[in-house]
Amino acid sequence: MVTTWDAIFPTPILRTNIGRELTGEEQDFLAAMEKTLFPNVDNSTSLDRRVLDAPAMQPLRSFFMEGVNQYARKVISVSEKVEFYITQSWINYTQTGQSHHRHVHTNSLVSGVFYISAVKEVDKLFFYRNATPQINVWNKEVNWYNADSWFFSVGTGDLILFPSNVQHGVEETAGKHTRISLAFNAFVRGELGSEERLNSLTL
Repeated sequence: MVTTWDAIFPTPILRTNIGRELTGEEQDFLAAMEKTLFPNVDNSTSLDRRVLDAPAMQPLRSFFMEGVNQYARKVISVSEKVEFYITQSWINYTQTGQSHHRHVHTNSLVSGVFYISAVKEVDKLFFYRNATPQINVWNKEVNWYNADSWFFSVGTGDLILFPSNVQHGVEETAGKHTRISLAFNAFVRGELGSEERLNSLTL
């Protein structure tokens, strides 16, 4: 008997790395952001919530948009009539012993996290199953099919893109460094739906 295991309705996660050091101009801009912080639930964020609008951040913004467009065209295969663009962007600061609460990003379709300072051996990004399992049984081993959560190890220069409605967060950090990440949201504009299906919308 031939047995095949398939996974339907998978959650697409894009992972890549910028492959270069940050420029002096980028580093200077990011250092300035760290001087004025806003307290979050369990860590801190930048007061500036549109950091990718700054001239110094345009090379990073272009790199992020390359990832967003690859995610949109190749992964979820959206129509060419739709254009993705970055809306808000901000910086997260998580010190030793701090965490980042579970959350989703509303009013967004694709979200991204870029790691300015992270150590792969200790830093992780956790994703959590949105739906509660119908039956809670003891699993002998955890795999993609039964896991309530899954994590990816992250290091400096890594970029992760994911659907904005997926719960994610950071467990209490153990590293002795300040974990710094730049997060952003992306939305769409253009012609959505169709007249024939009675769901046409132009944004």
